Amino acid sequence: MSKLMMTLLGTLISSVSLFAQDTAQAEVPFSEDVVLRLFGRTREAVFTEILRVGRGEQPVFLETFYEYAQEKMPIAQMRGVLLREYNEKFQMLDEPVLHNLTKSILKNDREFVDLQTRYHRRMVKLLGASRAAMFFQLDNYLDQSERLYLQNGLPFIRELETGRRLAATRLQPPGH
Repeated sequence: MSKLMMTLLGTLISSVSLFAQDTAQAEVPFSEDVVLRLFGRTREAVFTEILRVGRGEQPVFLETFYEYAQEKMPIAQMRGVLLREYNEKFQMLDEPVLHNLTKSILKNDREFVDLQTRYHRRMVKLLGASRAAMFFQLDNYLDQSERLYLQNGLPFIRELETGRRLAATRLQPPGH
């Protein structure tokens, strides 16, 4: 069961190349790989250790943890799809495409917050308010670490890059 759940968590981001800018391709790690790199342990081990989940509460905690991870997976996968779409089309983004992508990403963020809200109640009953807060703090930290990794692979929107070049040109001394 543990390997199955780790595989499910790992599908958050496939090992297939997600970003292809020009000819360079960046490999995106599995979600579990990010956790192993940051903590040297599996995701479930990190959560049970940091939250100090006792042996008596561990079965119920892990069941809830896996349910949460399973419900979170499609939301995270959709975020990857949206980012992939952005990356594939970034050179030809126009106002309607940017508008729709932004709306979709915001909707995806709302779904994630709704999921956390539903599970917050369960975690408070299971772990108490303090450890439930720690659960979501850690979950958000790991999620943001993964998002930051992905975001670093994305090109800036065309207008932002143009603005940067214009600003850099203005900073150059006259005659260059």
